[in-house]
Amino acid sequence: MEGITMSIGDIKNLFSLEGKTALVTGGGQGLGGAIAEGFAQFGADVAVVDINAQTAESVSEEIRSHGRKSIGLACDVSKEDQAKATIDKAIKELGKIDILAAVAGIGDRAMAEDMTMEQWDRVLNINLRGLWLFDQGIGKHLISRKAEGSIINMASIAGQVGIKTGNANYAASKGGVIALTRLLAVEWAKYNIRVNAIAPVQFKTPLIAGLLQNPATVEYFLTSIPLGRFGEVQEIVGPAVFLASEASSMVTGIVLNVDGGMTAM
Repeated sequence: MEGITMSIGDIKNLFSLEGKTALVTGGGQGLGGAIAEGFAQFGADVAVVDINAQTAESVSEEIRSHGRKSIGLACDVSKEDQAKATIDKAIKELGKIDILAAVAGIGDRAMAEDMTMEQWDRVLNINLRGLWLFDQGIGKHLISRKAEGSIINMASIAGQVGIKTGNANYAASKGGVIALTRLLAVEWAKYNIRVNAIAPVQFKTPLIAGLLQNPATVEYFLTSIPLGRFGEVQEIVGPAVFLASEASSMVTGIVLNVDGGMTAM
């Protein structure tokens, strides 16, 4: 076709992360772990950050076994001093950071009328404050290097649609993630830093393990998802690699819904 100058091989290479270094928060399990290993499989070196030092190191060891550089770092992402020290150590050990996947997140459910301020603050501190600390820290690193980069924030369909499972704090945090993503995409476009979000529906991760024990809740969610099932963790890898790679070089400020069609209803 006229105007197409790339070969099939060139197009495939758009998804390569060779020569890139990524940092993944919440990388010790669940969606974060899948994304960290997925980045490595596409050629990136990876700093795996998690509140649990053992799980961070376990994922990091798996990545190293496949020939990529990786370090596991323990961090409470909501603590400013820990976030800064973690970013500094990752840069020192791996040389640079080109890609951030800010995945760390928690839930703490209660119906809105019963939710305590402790529950509210705990979820907002991890899901929004913690994400912001890493967005800002990696953004400053990229700006100082005059390097283009990709920041991927983990949002949720809960930040876009109402659900009735006691998630006021979680929904507010993820709505904030979406707003922050769009703002940073506009502010940092002049630095060639792309900022996007992934918004999954319920995936089979430790975050929703308790919910899966309640048949009524399972039915509620499944009837809301046109594909009729929960996501599997490996199904988050493709969207993350796309947003991290040159394949999405003209994509910034979007929320990529990985939701089995839920937000289309």
